[in-house]
Amino acid sequence: MPLEPRVSIKDIARAAGVSFSTVSRALHNSPLISEEVRTRVQELARTMGYSPNALAQSLQARLTYSIGLIITTIADPFFMEVVSAVEETARQAGFSVFLAMSNNDPEQEIQILETFNRRRVDGVILAASRIGADYASRLERIQIPVIMINNQAEGEYKNLYSVSVDDYSGGCMAMEHLIALGHRKIGYIGVSNRPGSNGRRMKSYFLALQKHGIAAQPDWVCLDESVHNEDLSGDIRVGQMLTPKLVKAGVTAIFCYCDTVAAGALLACRRLGISVPEELSLIGFDDNVLCEIVSPALTTIHQPKVEMGQMAMQMLLNSFRGEDVQDCLLQPTLVVRDSTAPPLAP
Repeated sequence: MPLEPRVSIKDIARAAGVSFSTVSRALHNSPLISEEVRTRVQELARTMGYSPNALAQSLQARLTYSIGLIITTIADPFFMEVVSAVEETARQAGFSVFLAMSNNDPEQEIQILETFNRRRVDGVILAASRIGADYASRLERIQIPVIMINNQAEGEYKNLYSVSVDDYSGGCMAMEHLIALGHRKIGYIGVSNRPGSNGRRMKSYFLALQKHGIAAQPDWVCLDESVHNEDLSGDIRVGQMLTPKLVKAGVTAIFCYCDTVAAGALLACRRLGISVPEELSLIGFDDNVLCEIVSPALTTIHQPKVEMGQMAMQMLLNSFRGEDVQDCLLQPTLVVRDSTAPPLAP
């Protein structure tokens, strides 16, 4: 005779009409919810025959209710929404968040991760990680679960999971938008210190040109090879420095690696007396707060930053309960604003 399926927390949440996290807190007598809700959920769990997973119980007993969050810098607008979403999701589950910055340095990043591991946080969320194969032996010694957001390095290790945006899909959206407007001479400005995402976005650039029978020219692509901190001013300087080279190459549109690079491109155009989008179209990637502050407002590819932060924290919570955790790939969307238009007639 087949066994009855185990009643899960999700089943109880559905029956009670409350969230997953509310059920979890009720079953662990959290003071963050009212006594009335706690009693109702606990009674429903008994009625439904809920039996906690033994592994999850043993993990819960050892929790310190603290997690580490490592970002490259607080100066990058991308991280504002990610950090806020992680903190809010953690707070609702009764966890504290300790924030640290790696300053775009993989050695500093691994040292912070090791420190968090020694300090007995329950897990760590790493944003835009550069820790690659060179650190494999040290990563293997990390005993706590680690969730990487938009990981920039290759490799698979135990206890490491990822939440990322589909850079390739986003790059294709950007290119298809420019090509649909009639652009055939399209440039790309990339960065060297985010090799994973830059490589995928640049690949989509070349494949889109190929798909539409457009022969890519070597001087249409500019990649910043300098070493700079991943911050607002660094990326803006990249856009300012490389845009004149693409203008000289005769492009009518530029796909920029990110919004801050595109903001630098806008400044370069202003200095050169080039009208955007009448003479040159610009499209970014991220959809950060700069997009609607600059003039003209930037067309861009929206990364679901809030969802990424929420998902990363939820994956940690699932791992604490002994539940299965899978890597997650989120889809971006195109946001059309004022920085793109059809090219001028020849």
